[in-house]
Amino acid sequence: MSKGRVEAFSDGVFAVAITLLIFNIQIDKAAPGQLFSALLAAWPKYAAYVASFLTIGVMLMNHHSLFTRISRLDRPLLFLNLLLLMAIVFLPFSTAQLGANILVPQDAPTAASFYAGNAVLIAIFFSAFWTYLLTHPSLLSPEVDRESTIRAWPRFSVGLVAYLICVPLGQVSPIGVIIVCAAMAVYYAFERLPYISRRPAEVLRRPD
Repeated sequence: MSKGRVEAFSDGVFAVAITLLIFNIQIDKAAPGQLFSALLAAWPKYAAYVASFLTIGVMLMNHHSLFTRISRLDRPLLFLNLLLLMAIVFLPFSTAQLGANILVPQDAPTAASFYAGNAVLIAIFFSAFWTYLLTHPSLLSPEVDRESTIRAWPRFSVGLVAYLICVPLGQVSPIGVIIVCAAMAVYYAFERLPYISRRPAEVLRRPD
């Protein structure tokens, strides 16, 4: 399967996942004249929507950036990409549970930890994809400096640690989970995938 076809399929999955988020926002209007109150009462759903929209949007950016570093794909890498997409397309469901239950004291901790667990899976599969790529240099584009990428890896692993912390945090502060996940989306919006590109002349220059 060509790299372009896999990237197009992945973009389609991202588009579906980010579109499904809006269907989670349902307004419960008890009677005529209560629309304004119902709209205000739905703020947890808006918060969960924003956090998940930013998360998926930034993951789309980084996924595209990741594919620019790939020269070709093998079967294990294709499978890891499928696992990543599987976890991403599940995010609208965990977002719906978080938005609907975050103000329910009995269920909010479970919903928040469930949402954080989904984020952990995404981070694990994303890391597995990138780790497999680094351990198989023949799949990398020649412009990628593998050694520099490995040294920069701790900066890119911040998300996995933060999401793991969010799993127990959900039992204490469900709102805190939303805040941390939204903060991670902002962090990754500015933290580029770890790599250093060599100048094309250095990569393509023939030995004298």
